[in-house]
Parts: sequence; structure tokens; C-alpha cells
Amino acid sequence: MTKNDQTSEKSRFDRARSVLKQWTIAVGSGHIEAILALYAPDAILVPTLSNEVVVTEEGRRRYFEFFLSNGVSECLVDGEVIRINHELRTVAIGGIYTFYLRNGSGEQTVEARFLFTLEEIGGRWLITGHHSSRCV
Repeated sequence: MTKNDQTSEKSRFDRARSVLKQWTIAVGSGHIEAILALYAPDAILVPTLSNEVVVTEEGRRRYFEFFLSNGVSECLVDGEVIRINHELRTVAIGGIYTFYLRNGSGEQTVEARFLFTLEEIGGRWLITGHHSSRCV
């Protein structure tokens, strides 16, 4: 791997981690517009608290409105693994995150597995795929 390849890989790695960090902050703050802005228009979402596969911005909006109505106050990444595909110029991030929910019954946690795929589109790194499922 050349020095330029290493620099390019580190840049992709850093940008992908930045998108994941922005996503966790937006979810924890309940800012739906900030969440939606991180997804490509044709991104696929397989969400944590739904059995539907969501493929439109309106569908993602409806899901996150529902999801955040559960009182999500924070999302913390407990562990992650990143894979960079040099040929396709995509990044996959998988791991575990925990959602902290505050509602009428007190605080509850939901631990879930996740897999994000990201790619650079129009000069921005965007989420093109997102799968999340509760840990068992």
C-alpha cells in the first residue's frame, strides 16, 4: 500500500467515523432533520423497532418520528469494526450501540447490533444502508 493509499484509507476511515458520530449525536438530541440529512436519498434502512424495510426519505422520517417518540435521550456506540472497500470506495461500520430511553416508566436501555454502509456522494459521505436489530 502506497503512502497515498494509506492517506486515502485514513481519510475514508475518519469520515465514516464522523458520520456515525454525527448520527449518534442527532439521535440523542432528537433532531430528525439532522438524522435524515445523513442518509442518501435511496438509502436502505432496516430499523431496530420495526419489521419494515424503509427505502424512502418519507419512510425514514416516519420511522425516526416513531423511534424518537419512545424518549430516546442518548445513543452510545459500545464497539465498532470498520471495513473499507477500496475498489468500490465504500465503508462498512458494524458494531453494538445502546439507546437510552426516558419515558413515563423511567429509564430503559435498548442494546442493538448495527451495520452502516457509507459512500461519498456529491462530495459528502452519506449512509447508503443501515441495519439495526436488538441484541438477544
